[in-house]
Amino acid sequence: MTEPIVVPSSAGPQNSIDISGGEALSALTQIVSAASDYGRIRQQEHTKREAIAAFERSELRRLQAAETTLRLYFDMVFAERAKTNMELFARLDQAVASGDPQMVHAVVRGIVDLAQASPLKDLGDFGKFWGELGTPDNPIEL
Repeated sequence: MTEPIVVPSSAGPQNSIDISGGEALSALTQIVSAASDYGRIRQQEHTKREAIAAFERSELRRLQAAETTLRLYFDMVFAERAKTNMELFARLDQAVASGDPQMVHAVVRGIVDLAQASPLKDLGDFGKFWGELGTPDNPIEL
């Protein structure tokens, strides 16, 4: 057994502390263990941050791809609607010019039906979609 080392405290030599070699070795072991744990945890957290950043990049690419698809869809649908609108109003002009009230009624009915239609109306449950968007269970994070 080794003899304890006397370490003076900051309060002065009359309040010295005895530390044995075993206690010093234990302190060294704790320092090495704490430094090792710190390095391991730091690396794990760095890896987690990299995974989160990769997930974020992936989700942003997915969002951009969906945006592009939806934008192209809207461009296509509204281009078709523009053509349909032009044709309906041309037919309305023809019906008015011919003085045919049944044709005028039929064309106006078509215009009203077109105005009430939504391009995505029958494609999904948008009430549920809007109800879940931005809830605590499904937050929007940008």
